[in-house]
Amino acid sequence: MRLSRFSNGFYWQKVSLLLVLLITSISAVANTMSLQDKWLAFYQQNWRDNPVTLSQQLLSQYPNTLLQSAVQYPDFDHYTWQDIQQLATVSSTCLTPTSSNEKLKTAIEFELAICSIQRKKSDKKDSDVLDLSWFSKHALRHPAGASYADRYFEQKGITNISVPFQNYLSADNPAHPLHGFFNQLSPKGRDALLNGYRAWLEKEDLWLSGESGWKKIPAKVWQPIANDLAIKLNGNSCAFRYSNLCLSDQKPNTTPLKLISILLLFGMVIIGLKSLLQRQQQNRDKRFILQLLTHELRTPIASLGLTVEMFRDEFDNLNQASQQAMWRLFADHQRLAQLTETSKGYLSTDKNQQLIQQTAELEEWLTHVCDKHEIDFTYSGYQHESNRTLTLPFYWLSLCLDNLINNAKQHGKGEVSVKVELLPTIQAKGKSPNTLRISVCDHGYFPSLFERWLTELSPKQRPNNMGIGLSIVARLMTQMGGRLIIKRKPTRCILELPL
Repeated sequence: MRLSRFSNGFYWQKVSLLLVLLITSISAVANTMSLQDKWLAFYQQNWRDNPVTLSQQLLSQYPNTLLQSAVQYPDFDHYTWQDIQQLATVSSTCLTPTSSNEKLKTAIEFELAICSIQRKKSDKKDSDVLDLSWFSKHALRHPAGASYADRYFEQKGITNISVPFQNYLSADNPAHPLHGFFNQLSPKGRDALLNGYRAWLEKEDLWLSGESGWKKIPAKVWQPIANDLAIKLNGNSCAFRYSNLCLSDQKPNTTPLKLISILLLFGMVIIGLKSLLQRQQQNRDKRFILQLLTHELRTPIASLGLTVEMFRDEFDNLNQASQQAMWRLFADHQRLAQLTETSKGYLSTDKNQQLIQQTAELEEWLTHVCDKHEIDFTYSGYQHESNRTLTLPFYWLSLCLDNLINNAKQHGKGEVSVKVELLPTIQAKGKSPNTLRISVCDHGYFPSLFERWLTELSPKQRPNNMGIGLSIVARLMTQMGGRLIIKRKPTRCILELPL
């Protein structure tokens, strides 16, 4: 039960890590869209979802020149400062100049007409000096600024201007039909949209221009769309400018992502600590059970030993079948006794007693282990070294080699072989001059770290997966001062132990 809980904890730890990686990946994909693409999507969505505020049909009814804010200022593109001064002189003296620029002919005619209006005011007469046809036949803009109609009706003191004359007024004239609409925009914003820009940000309102007209979009409408696309229109630093917009990528709100990641990581830590405590408890339980079994088996094994000695005395009086059974009994008793003593030493708190060493010939020991599995071993090196007598923890080394051979037979492919080498190593202080290397080889492919990781995500109970496991083999080799090396293609599990 504890092992199952540990596996489940490890499973959820991996799932939490995958969720963190998935959330991070989604966030990264959302930011792969270029800023230009975001701006285009932002414009299209706002244009599609909002009504027209000023139609292009209405806007086209009025001359674009008179809608621009520049019409209120002197026209220095076509007239000089001397021309403007001459007009001012005509306006003040009401006299026709002896010589003038031909381009000032209309303006001089207009100023003299204004003088006529002023004289009629003094005579208390009122009549239209300039009619609609005069405005339709002459230029719209006065050289000194504003339109001719603006100046004409201002001199006459008329504010309620009839519809036919409204086409000749500038947009800054209160009598112009679009004056109230344009007052919502700054002069720069109005000029930008009139000159073809598709967007202008006026305080919190976004103005868009298109083929069907102009649209005014409040911040409560366009701001959520900008947030969804992670785009800023008025940031401190600009990736690029358009109109008065300072466009830049909006730093995503990572607070929810950070919160989720922290919670998942916190959960992983809790699960990891819980799994660690469970593993420690399992190890304590296993150690206790092993100690209990070792202690309790000593008495029956000792009693069995006395029984074996009694039968040994009568061995010659038994028939052949009974003698063979007795040999098996002798071997099993010897193995049980050895197992008990070895386990007792392994459970000892004295590290020197944990891995009891035995002295044996290398070739004899290898022959004993390989014959049990009906396989041969090959030796690389000087032939006389294969008969070398070594002092090693042969019992635990045998367990490790048995496990590797069984795993190769069970999970590998092709013929299993054992290769033994005595390798010279660089002599160093505290180091042994030789290394024993035992390789168990087959023709299969050992799973990669990623494949083993995926397998651990959904652990399955395999009744045929017996043995002490590669992790324990690696641990035993480390305790013996060696190491376990695994090569993948083809599979080679190598026990390497310094002598």
